[in-house]
Amino acid sequence: MKKLVVIVMMLVAGTAGAADKPGAEILGRWVGGTWPLEGKMVDSDFSKAATLKGLSTCNWSPEHVFVVCDEIVYVNGEPERNLGIYSYDKKSDTYHYVEITPEGRRPALNELVISADGNRREYRGSSEVKGEKVQFRTINEYRSSDSIEWWSEYSKDQGQHWTKMGGGSEKRER
Repeated sequence: MKKLVVIVMMLVAGTAGAADKPGAEILGRWVGGTWPLEGKMVDSDFSKAATLKGLSTCNWSPEHVFVVCDEIVYVNGEPERNLGIYSYDKKSDTYHYVEITPEGRRPALNELVISADGNRREYRGSSEVKGEKVQFRTINEYRSSDSIEWWSEYSKDQGQHWTKMGGGSEKRER
């Protein structure tokens, strides 16, 4: 009987945990209106000082599978365009973000971790630079349904210490 109670408790706990995780619907927080961006980058090993201004417009794909964001960021007044595509893989319970550019650079695929409450998104990537593995992340934290604070960082020691490269905000206009 004890074994049955333990198994039932594990099943209930597992179901409750799964219910707490957001699914594809959480990607829809970007949809609706436009998202003007303002920010600054600083001089670091992997960034140069710059002023950023931009605009994102996001919508669901026709089949409601992807969120597609048309983005323009002005880096010191020079425009950079990209198309950001968000997706959710239900089987592996993972989120993905890929970014493509009109210039045809290799698409950038990032691991995307979204908190259970949906208020924090962490875009993760890594590169080998001069024989050294460097981790990068950009964190978006919702301050309200229409306001995000963001910052970008890098780590040379497998995430033990992070160095800020820049940050800013986005405030939705409806």
